[in-house]
Amino acid sequence: MPKLDQFPLFSARLPELAVRALPLVREVGSITKTAHRLGVSQSAVSQSIAELEKRLGIKVLIRGAQPVQLTEEGVLLSQYAQSVVIAEEKALAQIDDLRHNRGGRVRIGSSGPSASTRLLPSLMQRFSQLYPGIALELREAQDHDIIAALRRGEVDVAVVPGAKEESEFETIPLAYDRLVGIVSSEKAEPGSLKAADFQNQPFIMTKGGSEPLVRKWFNQSDIEPRVDHSIQQITSILALVKAGLAHSIIAELALPRGMAGVRVLPLDPPAPRSLYLTRLPTTPANTASSTFWTFSEYEIYRDT
Repeated sequence: MPKLDQFPLFSARLPELAVRALPLVREVGSITKTAHRLGVSQSAVSQSIAELEKRLGIKVLIRGAQPVQLTEEGVLLSQYAQSVVIAEEKALAQIDDLRHNRGGRVRIGSSGPSASTRLLPSLMQRFSQLYPGIALELREAQDHDIIAALRRGEVDVAVVPGAKEESEFETIPLAYDRLVGIVSSEKAEPGSLKAADFQNQPFIMTKGGSEPLVRKWFNQSDIEPRVDHSIQQITSILALVKAGLAHSIIAELALPRGMAGVRVLPLDPPAPRSLYLTRLPTTPANTASSTFWTFSEYEIYRDT
């Protein structure tokens, strides 16, 4: 059987009607019936096939045969045409699913446990109940990495603190948080904690998204904390604090519920922290991400 690249001028665009007609001609054995199935005239089909033969320098129909039959070249082209039709139907079906929120994927960036454990799960759960065909993918990283991923289009939306300060983003206020001090229950004293209270104590610096805000809080008092440990995992920080080995400062929403052996104390001065659902103000990568944004905006403002 000849190969397509053996045909002269094959790089030229094939007549669309002929491409659509050949599989039907092969199936029904009639130009007239093919034209009827396609909703066009018989002459239109015949002219398009003649144009195809002229362009490629071949014959695709065995003239005079009843029912109409295809030449070997015609069979090859009909197989190609059938694959094009199948691919087109599949693509259109997928597009229809996306358009009607029956498919698609939303990539969600999270800058830490405040969003990943306390804010996003319930929002994602409610969205999935309403749009079960849309896949949700959560990616967690530090603030600057998530913002960079958002700029590069590697995530569709992201939850980051302080995003409203960046004019390049669209934002929805998701939650208001604050930094808090955490100390062992055995060493806790009532009242709030000042920067000086940490100065002569072993201190754990969080390596999560709150680190810049923690350092900024100390800088306000011109105090440098005694950083004995640098830890990213909240569970590890709490284990050391519970054992009385060090104090720390982390975001309140990042704390798990029901912590035995650990006391949470406010900071003086306070260190507020706002979290925003964020996206770039460009055309969304897909309908699913637009649907998630609209849904989230409705849900967030409904709850406030």
